[in-house]
Amino acid sequence: MTGVPEFPTTEPEGHEDELGRRERLADLAKTGLMDSVPEEVYDRAVRLARQITGAPVGLLSLVDNRRQFFKAQSGLEEAGVEQRETPLSHSFCQYVVSSRTSLAVVDARTHPLLAGNGAVGDLGVIAYLGVPVHGPGGEVLGSFCAIDSEAHEWSEGQMKALEDIAGIVESEIRLHQALSERQLLVQELNHRVKNLFTVVSGMVRLSHANGEESSALAARLHALANAHNLLAPAIQAGQPVGDRISLHDLLVTLLTPYGDEHLTGIEGPNVVLGPRASTSLSLALHELATNAAKYGALAAAQGRLAVTWGVEGNDLKIRWEETGRATQEAGQPAGFGSRLVSLAIEGQLDGTLETDLRPEGMIRQITLPRDRLAE
Repeated sequence: MTGVPEFPTTEPEGHEDELGRRERLADLAKTGLMDSVPEEVYDRAVRLARQITGAPVGLLSLVDNRRQFFKAQSGLEEAGVEQRETPLSHSFCQYVVSSRTSLAVVDARTHPLLAGNGAVGDLGVIAYLGVPVHGPGGEVLGSFCAIDSEAHEWSEGQMKALEDIAGIVESEIRLHQALSERQLLVQELNHRVKNLFTVVSGMVRLSHANGEESSALAARLHALANAHNLLAPAIQAGQPVGDRISLHDLLVTLLTPYGDEHLTGIEGPNVVLGPRASTSLSLALHELATNAAKYGALAAAQGRLAVTWGVEGNDLKIRWEETGRATQEAGQPAGFGSRLVSLAIEGQLDGTLETDLRPEGMIRQITLPRDRLAE
C-alpha cells in the first residue's frame, strides 16, 4: 500500500477524549444527520466508492462517542448486516475520526489493534480504506470508507479518489446545514414580524384610547426600533436570530439618550435575551425611562438612576432605583404607560413588578422567569 497511511498498531493517544470532545459532537449534532433517513445524494456517493475501489461495501459512517451510524451504505445488506448502526466495539471508522487522517488495512485479522474488533468476527470486515469527513465547523464527523470481506491491497489512487468524493459529501453537508439555517431564519423573522405587528397595533389602540399625542407614540416606536436594531448583526451574518441581545446593551441603548450624567450604574452578569423577550422588556424599560424623564430621576439635574440585576435560582431580578427627586406617581391613576409595563412584564413574560415609593425617589423590582428570556 505505497503512499496509503496504515492503521496504528495501538489505540491513538487521547482516542476516547477526541471522540467525546464537546466541540466535535456539537458540530456533528448541528448537521442533523445522525439517525436521519437515507438520502439519494449520499447513497450515490457510496455506490461510486464501490465502483472505484472494487470493494463490495461502501459506507458514509458518522461517529459519536458511543456508536457509528451509517448515513449511507451500499452492499451492507448483501454482507448480512441489516442495522444502520453498530457500537464502537464494531467500528474501524472511530480511528479515522480520532487520528483525523485517512487509514487503511489490508487484512485486519492479523493487525494488532483491529484483530479483536467485533467488526472482524461479527461483520466480516477484513480490509478497510477510510478517509475523514469534516463538518461545517471543520471537525471530523466520521469516515467515508470502502470495505472488503477479503484481504485487499489499496492503492494511493483509490485513497485520493475517496478523499475527492468525501469532499463532495462535505459540500453537500454544508449546503444542507445552510439551507436548514436559512429556513429557521425565515421562520423566526416571520414570527418576529407578526409579534411586532401585534405589539404596535396594541400600542396604537391604547394610545388613541388615552388621547395621547402622536409624539408619545412615535417615541415608543423609536425605542422599540432601537432595541430591535441590536439584532441586525445576527441577521446580516445569515444566522438564525436567537440569544443575541444582551440585557446590558439593551439598557445602554434605551437609557443613553437621557444623558450619562444621570446614570450611576448599569451593572449585572451577562444575560442574553431572545427576540420575544427583548421586544417585551424593551417596551417596559422604555416606559420606565419615559416616566423617570417626566416625573422622576431623569427630570432633575440632581436626579440619578441605577439599574442592576442578578440571577437568583430560576429568576432574573432587575432593580431599577431612582434617587434625587420625589416621584409624582403616588396617587395617580394607572395610565397607558403603566398598563403597558404591566402587560409586558406580567402578561408577556410571566414576571412581576413591585414598586417601592420613597420621599427621595423609588425602587422598582422586576422578577422574570429565566426560561422566558430566551424566547
